[in-house]
Amino acid sequence: MHLSRSLAICALLCACAGGPPLSRLTPSSADRDVDQAKRTYDAQPSPDAQLRLGEAQVRAGKDTAARATLRSLLNGSGDVGDRANLYDAAAADHMGDVPAAHRGYARWLAHHDDGAVRARLGDVVRREADAAARAAIASERSLAVSSLPDRSVGVAPLVVVGGDSTVASLGYGLADLLITDLSRSAQLQVVDREHTDALLQELRLGASGRVDSATAPRVGRLMGARRLVNGALDVTPGGKITVSTRVADAARGALVGQPVTEHTSLDDILDSEKSLAFALFTQLGVTLTPAERAAVEQRPTRYLSAFLAYSQGSRAEALGDYRTAHAYYARAVMIDPGFSAAASRMQAVSLSSAQQSSGSVGATAALPGAPSAVIDALNPSPAGSLGSFRDRGDATLRATTESKIPGSITIPVAVP
Repeated sequence: MHLSRSLAICALLCACAGGPPLSRLTPSSADRDVDQAKRTYDAQPSPDAQLRLGEAQVRAGKDTAARATLRSLLNGSGDVGDRANLYDAAAADHMGDVPAAHRGYARWLAHHDDGAVRARLGDVVRREADAAARAAIASERSLAVSSLPDRSVGVAPLVVVGGDSTVASLGYGLADLLITDLSRSAQLQVVDREHTDALLQELRLGASGRVDSATAPRVGRLMGARRLVNGALDVTPGGKITVSTRVADAARGALVGQPVTEHTSLDDILDSEKSLAFALFTQLGVTLTPAERAAVEQRPTRYLSAFLAYSQGSRAEALGDYRTAHAYYARAVMIDPGFSAAASRMQAVSLSSAQQSSGSVGATAALPGAPSAVIDALNPSPAGSLGSFRDRGDATLRATTESKIPGSITIPVAVP
């Protein structure tokens, strides 16, 4: 049991290996490989030889030449077409052609489980989201609400009131699960969490405050969502939790329907999220197919402790602290190797995490000493601790505050 669990964890945490090499070579090796690949192609042209030449050019840093070499292979089928798109994406990425990089990486991932490429795509999507957020805010006065798709929906992190550092990040984790569950319906166009995070990070520069019932219509318009789900999570001294969500109509600039409310406890928070999701489908006028309903009913993890770590990762990622986010997502995977959402997010932030660790992307710049007005106002992180309790899934957890990362928690977990 322990051996199989360890192997599963290793497989998930090491999933960034296994794809075609995309790293740059030293100049001498690179030029030699390009010359050899060109001689082979000139002597006997073929798609395989053309692909090898394009790969050599990418690894030599000859991105413009590589894209010209690979162009005629991009619509091909099978492994040659997939690899041509991957190498073209890498070259486009280096050249700043973000849409082409996105297309090529996505095509590769459609047929290959490749953590390294998923990390590259995560970085590309984040850059796209940042650019879209800046553009939306810059052109806010000219945004036409009539252009918002009727079935488009965004979800903002829930405001956390009361509680301690353990529950402070739950507003992010619950919003993330709601995004996933609402995305199960083919009738809805749900704004992904990267675009949500990017917009909230941009809005903090304008000191526009928290996302509440008053600001939700504006945030929805900037997201490109006709409706925005926002709400609050209120924790009483006795440990009872009230989760309430509202739906705002960005086009009308008003709230629609009645609040959707769940009275729950920390132990039952994952069950309550499912109830919220189904109630929101009803409020949004969506009738789920049996297959969609079954997909929504699936719990993302058996372990509350894994979800708490995941929520901390979601909060850190929203704040732009990718190193901390990666560490928390990895912790969630260690607790529950079957927590696929945590594994996916861990891979998606791994490149940005590595860049922050190397100093090429400054975590300090992304996270000033005083947390930003809009995002951190959503989920204050008062100091405190949570006593021992029994987790669903038989993992014992004790959470305490950790001084190195404001609002973070230390989770020693015994997994049977």
